[in-house]
Amino acid sequence: MVDSALNAKVHALLLDQIARGTQLGTQVCVYRNGSVLVDTCAGEMGPADPRPVQADTLFSSFSTTKGVAATALHILADRGVIDYGAPVAKYWPAFAQNGKGAITVAQAMSHQAGLHAVPRPLTVDFVADWEAGLRWIEEGVPAWEPGTATGYHALTYAWVVGGIIQHASGRHIKEVVETEIARPLKVSGEMYIGIPDGVEPRLATLLTQTPGGRSSPAMQIPADHDFFKAMPPDSEVNYNDMRVRKACLPSANGHFTARALARMYGALANGGEVDGTRLVSPGRIPEMYRLQTAQADRVIMMPIRKGIGFFLGGKINGAHGAQGPRESAFGHPGAGGSIAFADPEAGLGVAVTINKMQTTLQAEGPTFEICELVRNELGVNA
Repeated sequence: MVDSALNAKVHALLLDQIARGTQLGTQVCVYRNGSVLVDTCAGEMGPADPRPVQADTLFSSFSTTKGVAATALHILADRGVIDYGAPVAKYWPAFAQNGKGAITVAQAMSHQAGLHAVPRPLTVDFVADWEAGLRWIEEGVPAWEPGTATGYHALTYAWVVGGIIQHASGRHIKEVVETEIARPLKVSGEMYIGIPDGVEPRLATLLTQTPGGRSSPAMQIPADHDFFKAMPPDSEVNYNDMRVRKACLPSANGHFTARALARMYGALANGGEVDGTRLVSPGRIPEMYRLQTAQADRVIMMPIRKGIGFFLGGKINGAHGAQGPRESAFGHPGAGGSIAFADPEAGLGVAVTINKMQTTLQAEGPTFEICELVRNELGVNA
């Protein structure tokens, strides 16, 4: 049952952020111990779409998608279909090309495979071609000795996780997400990796940041840096473009409601189950937040605690981020400020969807404010 007092405080914060101009439209949903505490939304559906955000508005959520894709892989692991320690090539023989035969599922899913680079120029034709993405990974040459370094596979994670799932299970990742997550949780229609026809009226439109000029942080990075290899500035991909929205890109173009994401993570924060529906066994949860690497990331240029497909909570350089202070929290932020995560020790599943892009990779700013408010009000921020 929604906690009316907490829900009202979160809603008031959303209205304040909108008034301050730090947000345009937002949804927030929070589960605790398997029950909904917060379910609210505010603002407009886009910079040229003044319709009010609704609970079923679909937000393009960038890398928050990675956590949904990772959950699909962990569900298959829980059933014995995938072994984290096995070489990816056990399931996907063509992956072994160019020295990749020993890369394990865990290494690939924690951005240690050195396959972060995308084609240049990055075209809509490429990202819309699922088989081309899989071939790109198959033919890829690791940028470093796999397992010795980590660099965020910002876009290529799509074909890494999708290829592992497809070759291990014989099922497309879109089918696995729908049949093993969305449908059992009764959130079909609110959790898509690549939208179907017919949902266009429910789409929020992103207000993207204008380039920051020579003073922006990105302009201080050398042109040949791994950041630009993973996220090229000359990309032709616009995430408001309907062709991009309809592509299957399980690293970056998931369309979700906050309540769908929070319900999934609410189950994972509650021993794997919510309202009688079990996604994974209780013993699987520690595997989902098991630390794989905390090294400085060669793409993002900061240390990030990474699990198998998830970013983890806890403190880096003495401070915690939006996922909070506990190292067992796991989930994924998205570029611009969306986030969804589970905090099992606190029993929390939290999701924030937004449409005004912030200059953030780790949900700093307005999203952090929201997550901090929730934890502080519940007394679980230490």
